This record gives sequence, C-alpha cells and structure tokens, in this order.
Amino acid sequence: MEILKLKKKNKILIVAAHPDDEILGCGGIISKYKSKTEIQVIFLTNGISARDEKNKSIEVRKKECLKLFKFLKLRKPIFLDFPDNKLDSVPLLMIVKKIENLVKKFKPSLIFTHYEHCLNVDHKTAYNATITACRPLKSLSFIKQIISYEVPSSTEWAVSTKNIFKPNMYIDISNEFKNKINYLKFYQSEIKVYPHSRSIKGIKTVASYRGIASGFNYAEAFLLVRQRIN
Repeated sequence: MEILKLKKKNKILIVAAHPDDEILGCGGIISKYKSKTEIQVIFLTNGISARDEKNKSIEVRKKECLKLFKFLKLRKPIFLDFPDNKLDSVPLLMIVKKIENLVKKFKPSLIFTHYEHCLNVDHKTAYNATITACRPLKSLSFIKQIISYEVPSSTEWAVSTKNIFKPNMYIDISNEFKNKINYLKFYQSEIKVYPHSRSIKGIKTVASYRGIASGFNYAEAFLLVRQRIN
C-alpha cells in the first residue's frame, strides 16, 4: 500500500493529541511534503497541564510549538485546548464536532492521526474522534486516505499482543531523517534520556528498525485505516 500521489490540491491534515506527537509520528512526512502541498495540524490538548498545571509550563510548550511551525513555514497550528490526559472525560461528540468543522473547512485529501490502541488515553480518543468526524459520507468524499501513525513511548508500550501496531505502509525518510531530529529539538522540554524511546537515540532506533523492515535506511511506519478510490 502506498500514500496518495500528492498534488498541490491534495492537502494533508494531522490530528495530534499533544504538541510533539506530530513530529514523533510523522515528522518525516512533514519534511517530505511541506513544500509540495498544504499541511494543517490540529492539537487537541496542550500536552502538559496534566503533569504541570502552571501556566508557565503550558506556555513554554506552546512557544516551542509555534517557533517550530514558524521555522517550517507551515500554517499556524490549531489548538483546541481540551484537557490534557483527560480527553476521555470530554463528551466524544464535542471533540468530533470540532474536528468535523475543521475538516469541512480545510478539505484535506489525507488525514493522519494516532493509532487506536495506543497506551495514552488521549491518543485513543484522538483516533476515535477523527475516524468518527471523517465517516464515509458523500459530503466528505474529498478525504481519500485516513492513516494512523505511531508515537514512541505510547504505541509500543501498549501490552496487548492482540492490538499491537502492525504497519502496512512504510515511507522512506532517509533524506528527511536529519530534519525530523532537528524538528524534535524544538521540543526541548519533551526530549528524554536514552533508553527512553522518546530520546534522540530511541527515535533513531525506531526509524532504523522501520527502515530495516522496508528496505530503507530510515522509515516511518503507518497503518492505512481507510482508503477511498474513485
């Protein structure tokens, strides 16, 4: 399976639970396609308030994010500001409506979001809300592919062997891998120390492993959830 052959009109929407998920999951995709098409990112939460309710920490994370997007010359990300690590406490319909309205406005051809069986509760909710907001209606026929990405320290930490992430798409990011690492460095507050999987070495190991599985030096792995062929 392969990613849609992108043209200028084929916009990409990335739905992420927290700032940094978009780079961890598909930073290579962003690097590869940011000059070829429009990319919009939606963050459902601020990604920090569950660990630290101080406004200062929240602002640091947001500033890191905005600085990165300015560097990337991407559209300004959309922050929905739902409660961090408490998305399951929000009525799903409320999140669905927010995403659905943004989808109808932006009209993306490709949508990337979390894997449905991640360990993190916000990631699970992000998937459920996105897949519901993007149900296969005629009015949403511009959506051609919905794709799940993996996030180190969440996807691989889920213990169920039944629901383990089994990618069916591999994207070569051999030329984009250095960029992905440089993007992640904007989120200094979130980079961990090895052997944490969200360390620089850990992320390199994941990309190398996915590359070995697909014949590339480095790769990002995805699960194609839905594809619409006219």
